[in-house]
Amino acid sequence: MPYIKEELLHHIWQHRLFSSQELRTVDGQSLEIIRSGELNSDSGPDFRNSRIKVDGTEWAGNIEIHVKSSDWLRHNHQTDTAYSNIILHVVFDDDFEESLGSFPTLELKSLISNQILRRYENLNNSSDELPCGKQFFEVPELVRTAWFDSLLIGRLQRKSEWMNLLVDEFHGDLEQAFMVVLFRAFGMNVNAEPFEQLARQTSWKVLAKHQDNLFQLEAILFGNAGFLATPKDDYSIQLKKEYDFLKHKYDLRPLDKKLWKFLRLRPANFPTVRIAQLAALFQKTGAFLRWVSNQPEIFSVRTLHVSPSAYWQTHYNFGIESPSKSKRVGATMAHNILINAVAPFLFVSAHREAKPELQDRSLDILQQLEAEINVKVNVFLNQGLVVQNAAQSQALIELKTNLCDHKKCLSCSIGATILKREL
Repeated sequence: MPYIKEELLHHIWQHRLFSSQELRTVDGQSLEIIRSGELNSDSGPDFRNSRIKVDGTEWAGNIEIHVKSSDWLRHNHQTDTAYSNIILHVVFDDDFEESLGSFPTLELKSLISNQILRRYENLNNSSDELPCGKQFFEVPELVRTAWFDSLLIGRLQRKSEWMNLLVDEFHGDLEQAFMVVLFRAFGMNVNAEPFEQLARQTSWKVLAKHQDNLFQLEAILFGNAGFLATPKDDYSIQLKKEYDFLKHKYDLRPLDKKLWKFLRLRPANFPTVRIAQLAALFQKTGAFLRWVSNQPEIFSVRTLHVSPSAYWQTHYNFGIESPSKSKRVGATMAHNILINAVAPFLFVSAHREAKPELQDRSLDILQQLEAEINVKVNVFLNQGLVVQNAAQSQALIELKTNLCDHKKCLSCSIGATILKREL
């Protein structure tokens, strides 16, 4: 007997990938499948709300599927009341001669095409990074495109789960939640946590009151970040004086400077530079989410190309002068922010505010951005796939991470299409 997994039998039963003409149970009764039922991902029978006819009598209830009939006993279903309403036992191999219950049994072994079994075995045993390999391109482009669209929506939903929790935490304040998301993106992996704490310590409403004054925006952000506790030069002394006044006015609370990491970072990625960029960005945009939502045109990386104040053209940190160099937000940084912060949060806002146009904007942003090039996307590029934009690269990352890497080919439209092709 070929090696069979129950998940394959679930797939075959759900999509009826077996010869279903003149079906008979193992004891010779005629069988008609009216409704295969709904796959149950929780405990209990594999398929619920199924309907069948056995010798002309219609039955409604649950269906259990096993590789072998004897698995019923091995899984101790005979003592589990959850399996008391079984109307059919579907098995690949009926290896148990005695009755297991009042339900009939259907054996699939002679009803499944060997092609399906071979294709599944090839996918399951593949050692390639892409289990389906070149067969990926044998699937119609229409199927692939529709599947990419579905994967992209799934990825946006998954990436936005923690963002939804943030909105709940801030009692529906989308602006404050988005500020946390945006600040984390500016912190990248190394300083994501302290940047999140900075966003939590800083009200967007306070920043909005000082949008027209970049110096005051820097004073609030650098002061709250803890960088002004011990000033290093005239500029930081002036910022501290301004912060001390605003701190008293708004009851601001600074973080501990020790939270911030500089070690092994390129100077352009120093948190001081990123904070200065955020101050400049807020001066340009005001309330971030409102500005993003109301932009008349599709975003590009140039939208986030802001430059901080003149002081930062010759500094990476307070008190240490360096050769003059632009510190504007770079293209790569802007690209990552749009993909990982702006697009998914617009997706959240679309559902929170019942504004489907924001979901369209989220998707449009990804479709306008260049595709990401990384290890996961390269797997598809090496197979010859042309990846046109970030919407496609995000879909491919989702596919590789959650399906290909775990050989979940039966959960993939491409794998499922390969399995049943030209049967």
